[in-house]
Amino acid sequence: MKSRSGHLNRIHGLSLVELMVALTIGLIILTAVSSLFVSSKQTYNTQDSLARLQENARFAMQFMIKDLRLAGYFGCLYHVDSLDMQTNADGSVQGSNFKIDLNGGTAFNNNAFIPFEGVENAAGSWKPSGSALPSGIKAGTDAIAVRLADVSNSANIAPGMLNGSSNLVVDDASPFSAGDIVVVSDCAGGDLLQISGIAGNTLQHATGGSPGNATSSLLKAYAPPAKVFKTTTRIYFVKQQTNGVPVLYRQDNGGSAEPLVEGVENLQILYGEDTDSPSDGVPNIYRKATAVTNWAKVVSVRIGILMRTLDDKNTDIDNGKYDVDGDGTYELNAPGDRYRRRIFQAVIQVRNVWPWSS
Repeated sequence: MKSRSGHLNRIHGLSLVELMVALTIGLIILTAVSSLFVSSKQTYNTQDSLARLQENARFAMQFMIKDLRLAGYFGCLYHVDSLDMQTNADGSVQGSNFKIDLNGGTAFNNNAFIPFEGVENAAGSWKPSGSALPSGIKAGTDAIAVRLADVSNSANIAPGMLNGSSNLVVDDASPFSAGDIVVVSDCAGGDLLQISGIAGNTLQHATGGSPGNATSSLLKAYAPPAKVFKTTTRIYFVKQQTNGVPVLYRQDNGGSAEPLVEGVENLQILYGEDTDSPSDGVPNIYRKATAVTNWAKVVSVRIGILMRTLDDKNTDIDNGKYDVDGDGTYELNAPGDRYRRRIFQAVIQVRNVWPWSS
């Protein structure tokens, strides 16, 4: 019993000082771990936002670059030539190797003689046509329109036409519907027209309708390997959504504009003009849409986009200045918010332009 009692007497609890020291050490460790967790979480959020920004920028550039490379593409016909362009008595508009058979001729959505057009600072009108702008373009941003054949909706002429007024017989009419605006072309010429009706694999192009054909007489009788394509006039522009997020929009043939990529805060476009005489196909100067002197000699396009993260949870305040198109002028002075921003640029050669002809 004595031995047992002695053992028990030697057992002691923690003193108040020891307890406070232990709590202090625990709090220090907990604070360090919490700080590390918060820092790691913030780093993760920042990296995730920047990764999303990069991905959105890649998608935006990919869409615009692809279409600009195809601007003015209407099948085997290398270049729609506006030389000697005239309006015929029937209302059709004809150049040296191309004819627009529609009522309204060179209306904005059907003007195949102009492969692309530009808007400067969301103001004025489309250049060079002078057409009215779509609504909703964000102030201080540019817009671009491209005209091209839709290679995914096409068919081969088979067999050939008897004469220029014959209907178009194709190997597969499933890509088309009555009312579609299409181009039929071979390597020597082309016509832009509206399908008035479809019977089997026969595409009819009678006069009348909306906009309708001004004439049913085409530039020529087309034979294999001529092809028929749907056509598109496609607009890219930036619009501010009601929630404040800037978005790149796309609009086809005057239809409803659709949101394409979030976080595109600014779009700036310069046009590379070949000023040499004779032309050599190489741009000598890049100009704004309102400063281009000869659109027939624009052989490349420089696109700049300013991307912004979708949230402002970053700790760094942005007071930077951004020259989006690289012309030496700042298009945006950051308002001191906490968004992250990055500039992306690309130069695109316009492949279906023939500057030597003008």
